[in-house]
Amino acid sequence: MAEKYVAIDMGGSRISAMAAEVDENNRIKILSVESLHSEDVKHGIVENSSGASFKINSLVKLLKNSAKIPEIEQICISMGAKSMKNLHVSINHFVGGNKIVTDGLLADMHEEAEKKVKGENVIIFDVIPLYYSLDGQKMDDPSGKTGIQITGNYNIVYGNVQIINKLDDCFDRTGIVIEHRSLAIEALSAVLLDDKERDNGCALINFGASTTSVGIYLNGALQHYLIIPLGGKNITKDIQELGINDANAEKLKFIKGSALKSSVIDNIYISVKAEDPVAPNIKISTEFLASVIEARLDESLHPIFNLIEQHASELEDGIIITGGASKLNYLIDYIYEKTGLYTRFGNHKDWLQNTEVEKYADPFFSQMIGTIALANEYRKIHPVLDHKKKVKKEPKIQKGGLKQKIIEYFEDKNEM
Repeated sequence: MAEKYVAIDMGGSRISAMAAEVDENNRIKILSVESLHSEDVKHGIVENSSGASFKINSLVKLLKNSAKIPEIEQICISMGAKSMKNLHVSINHFVGGNKIVTDGLLADMHEEAEKKVKGENVIIFDVIPLYYSLDGQKMDDPSGKTGIQITGNYNIVYGNVQIINKLDDCFDRTGIVIEHRSLAIEALSAVLLDDKERDNGCALINFGASTTSVGIYLNGALQHYLIIPLGGKNITKDIQELGINDANAEKLKFIKGSALKSSVIDNIYISVKAEDPVAPNIKISTEFLASVIEARLDESLHPIFNLIEQHASELEDGIIITGGASKLNYLIDYIYEKTGLYTRFGNHKDWLQNTEVEKYADPFFSQMIGTIALANEYRKIHPVLDHKKKVKKEPKIQKGGLKQKIIEYFEDKNEM
């Protein structure tokens, strides 16, 4: 029997909702997608709870009709906000005189790793085990093995507690329960990367409207995570400064714009209606337009390229890009020129039932599809929730060889 899900994407320019069914083979059939323009979320953080909650309620009503779902009481969501950071920590424990490593010991080490992140208004989003060393032998899962000394190495993703507080305030206003939450980069990884790419090493870049993020994967796990508070909207605003309105600037960016100035062979001038109704049309050359776009990309991606450069020798499978703002002409060429690494678009088609492939192949849908895929794995372990209750803790799951800790936020973590 197919399971139904609704995923919400709190984007920087739009709030979107997807209703879907997942069959017994984990294939996703998208029933409907609804989207509304929004200025209520900035850099991945809800800034206007009342406005965002109103739009979510509106989207839910639209989905009930378009997807023919009588009631929507639970949703799943993935998150990526500008204050999220990651920290690598190591925890050492004495097992005993050649004693067995128990799940209890590993849980204690996990909790000890959490305590390494301190600070006012800090909340931990995920603690990702990278690998363990048992008496000097490296392994992924030491449970049940015997040894004397064990070291656990973890990647901790953390950020400001307001990310959660403001999101919860938004959904409290709607009366809808968040069944499942995950990191945005992990949702994308679930449907865009395979086990080989996570093991061999790759960088996954997500081009959003108000943020651009990168996750570096190696040895099957998320090793580094960086979010920059600049995105596609910043490019649009730069073009808008030439004297045209937002809608025309957005169209011009994707239709005639280029991420790489050197790609413009035949420079032409485009006449665009001025934002000032009494002013003459604005003439913009494609070469100048490309220079504006490339300059903004240089600024936005500088810290991301620095991180990639530090780990370039480990990224055997190169760079994978996705996100609604990734559809810029020559963006792959631009990234290759700046990094020297093989770059390709992410593709989530294999997760969709055949009838849905073409319509929903756009990278705009990748994050919501990944959010649903992870929520489905979670629900296999935890049946549909009582809508009046919240889950206290979610365990790790195994999907296709990738260990993932699915996130549910504790009520008492607000005190951190």
